[in-house]
Parts: sequence; C-alpha cells; structure tokens
Amino acid sequence: MNAAAIRLPGGAGSATMARHFVRTQLSAWALPDPGGDVLILTSELVGNAVQHGGGAVAIRLVRTDAGVRIEVTDRDPRPPVPRPAGIDGGFGLGLIQRLSADWGVVPGRTGKVVWLEYRLS
Repeated sequence: MNAAAIRLPGGAGSATMARHFVRTQLSAWALPDPGGDVLILTSELVGNAVQHGGGAVAIRLVRTDAGVRIEVTDRDPRPPVPRPAGIDGGFGLGLIQRLSADWGVVPGRTGKVVWLEYRLS
C-alpha cells in the first residue's frame, strides 16, 4: 500500500494546498483523475474540516487496488451532518455521497477522521 500525508494550517488556502498535494501524488502514482472528481472531493473534505473542525487539518491519501482513499483529520469530534442545500452551502456531503464509492467517520481522542474511497478503475 502506498500512502502520503501532509498537515495544513487551516484557513482559506488549505483546500488549494490539499488539491495541489493530491494532484502531485496522483501523478507520482500514475493515477488519472480525468473528471477531476478526486480534486472536487478533496476540496469538500478539507473545506468542511476547516470550516467546522476548528483550525489545522491533516490529509492522508492512500492508493488502493481500485483507486484512492482520502482521509481528512480535524479537531472537532462531532460527525458531519447533512443539511439542506441552499445559497449558503449544504452541497458537500451530497457530493461526497454521490461521487465516492464509500465514506464514513472515525472518531478520535481529540477530533475525527472523515474518509472516502474513490474508484479510478
């Protein structure tokens, strides 16, 4: 299994840094993301973690037999809760549910890990 991880400072630039990290890692593993779905999902996970998780986040990317697993860790122990989509957001978890093969939450001592698996083959 191949894996790579980085810590992000939180704030507005974190999603951009996360996408760059994932794009670079997918390229290093010679994995395509033709529709950009992996980058969209990365943005959603990191954006939610920054907005609701209280600061710095970590992202871990794991190459799987079928594609990739993205794990984002934040400091808030509360699991994400879907909310109605509207002008102020609420689309993220719906996108994650539709685009990923599977997703979930693992509680931690001081926060949580929200993960998803995406099939590239």
